[in-house]
Amino acid sequence: TIIYNRNLYDRNQHKIISEKTQSVLIEMEDKFGDLDSISSDLNDYVLYMLTKFSNVFYSDINLYDSNGFLIQSSRPEIIEKGLTSNRMNPIAYRELILNKKSIFVQTENIGNLKFLSSYVPFKNVKGKILAYLNLPYFTKQNKIKQEISNIIAAIINLYMLILVIATIVIILISNKITQPLRLVKNKLKQIKLTGKPELINYKSNDEIGELVMEYNELASELDQYITKVSKLERETAWRQMAKQIAHEIKNPLTPMKLSVQYLKRSWDNESDNFDKQISNTTKTLIEQIDTLANIASAFSDFASMPIANNEKLNLIKLIDDTIQIFDKTPNCNIEFDKQNINEIFIFADKNQFIRVLNNIIKNAIQSIPNNRFGKITISLETITNFIIIKISDNGTGISDDVKEKLFEPNFTTKTSGSGLGLAMVKNIIENANGKIWFETELGKGTTFFIKLPQNLNNEQQ
Repeated sequence: TIIYNRNLYDRNQHKIISEKTQSVLIEMEDKFGDLDSISSDLNDYVLYMLTKFSNVFYSDINLYDSNGFLIQSSRPEIIEKGLTSNRMNPIAYRELILNKKSIFVQTENIGNLKFLSSYVPFKNVKGKILAYLNLPYFTKQNKIKQEISNIIAAIINLYMLILVIATIVIILISNKITQPLRLVKNKLKQIKLTGKPELINYKSNDEIGELVMEYNELASELDQYITKVSKLERETAWRQMAKQIAHEIKNPLTPMKLSVQYLKRSWDNESDNFDKQISNTTKTLIEQIDTLANIASAFSDFASMPIANNEKLNLIKLIDDTIQIFDKTPNCNIEFDKQNINEIFIFADKNQFIRVLNNIIKNAIQSIPNNRFGKITISLETITNFIIIKISDNGTGISDDVKEKLFEPNFTTKTSGSGLGLAMVKNIIENANGKIWFETELGKGTTFFIKLPQNLNNEQQ
């Protein structure tokens, strides 16, 4: 802005001196235009006229002959004291003589004083050049500095105002966003399968409002579920089923909690892509909440999983969304080798397949010892019309006495959990016309393989 205004000021000064020069030229042509030459006996008259015009136009005036020698000046004392030459500036002389310019303006100096100087040819009525007219234009430096100082002061005031407004807006936005996020985080931490979940009071219809609404719906479903579980616990015949449903509901809650905690951490760190992260996190959490809601709504059936609602799914996006929930797991790295595949489609129930990925990835994380940095790799392989998903970990592996029972209902090697997870995973995969198996090496890790038919067109299978 300062440079722009300085350039604008310079252009205005050029315009002023050009207009002054043209005005003086008109007056000179009026007084001397009918002469064939300006002889030395006219020096006194020329000096008189130059002095008069100088007072009128507030500018010094110099008159040079056709050879560039000074004829007369409105301030001859400057020439006499040797402050400036009695010869015309050679650059200006060349521009007017050789390049035939009608006016030429340049910056000149006397010592440390810089000023604009304008030159024009002075012709008589016959078009003959009688002399060259020169106007040195001395601007007041303090005026320039004052104008620049005013500009700088205005800019500083403007930026300070913007900074104050921006700070206030940031504080208001941060309070508006972080308060409900902290509330959601605390409520999610308090979720237990015993006791009544507390609802969140949040009225705004923004992305956080959608998240809160889904949470409240989930909390209401959980409340109903807890009531039914309490009743079932009094009935031995249904106790095992309650444990199985609890296992399936707990599975997505941990990544949901991690996702919200990561979102809060991103806000605290003022992440550049926070808007994108909150959008992605909201979308992912809603999908997980939908999965939980479907299980809760099917609670009355007790004896069976919800009926699969198969649809065409982009497997790449589904895996990416699931990994996003786990990718901030401490001491563990999850990599997805897509083999340069951007889209590949399967025909399956979206919510159920999310549960499959959640279960296997969570089991892989839990299989890694605390003293080992976790490495989980997900890769794809296409064979004719099938896609094989490989999920490998560097955990403890699976012992021989466990291998045969791994997919059996209610079998588990964990201290907690119903053991229904992998049995449900196998059932979901087989309902999608797929197959699941694993390879393991004790102490080094396990790889699960999921083979599914590709959906190569839009036909509903």
